[in-house]
Amino acid sequence: MTDSDISKPDSPGSSGGAVTPEGAGHPARRAGFKNFPAALKHIYSASVADSVKQRFSDYVSILLVVVCIFSLVAAVALPAPPGLRLLPLLFTVGAVIFYIINRLGIILSLSSRQALIVWQILSASFWLGVTSAMLVMMTCFYFFTKGAAQY
Repeated sequence: MTDSDISKPDSPGSSGGAVTPEGAGHPARRAGFKNFPAALKHIYSASVADSVKQRFSDYVSILLVVVCIFSLVAAVALPAPPGLRLLPLLFTVGAVIFYIINRLGIILSLSSRQALIVWQILSASFWLGVTSAMLVMMTCFYFFTKGAAQY
């Protein structure tokens, strides 16, 4: 079934033809990966819109992301004791928690359906992060133990 096959029941007083979602004033649903570039374009246009005001904590979050990136790169690139290398990672975890807490208040302004969708995206992102971290950890463990066993 395609988007053009989806129709609404005839409304009273209509000419008998089915109304498609495009004609009903609702945006057309896109399948799968077609959503991704359209969503990115929509987010970009919303982020540069004059009607959207950002709070001070939004700018703090952006600054924290930049600081975290530099601190993580420094922890990997510069020689330091292992305990000191963990500090940027702990700082990054704290910055991410700060970012999420500041954004969760947005959910209060959403409808129930929108709030559920945001929660599902947040949960999926969490699981993606957890499984990605485990994959990186297991890959590093595999290559470091395999390399150490050969010598």
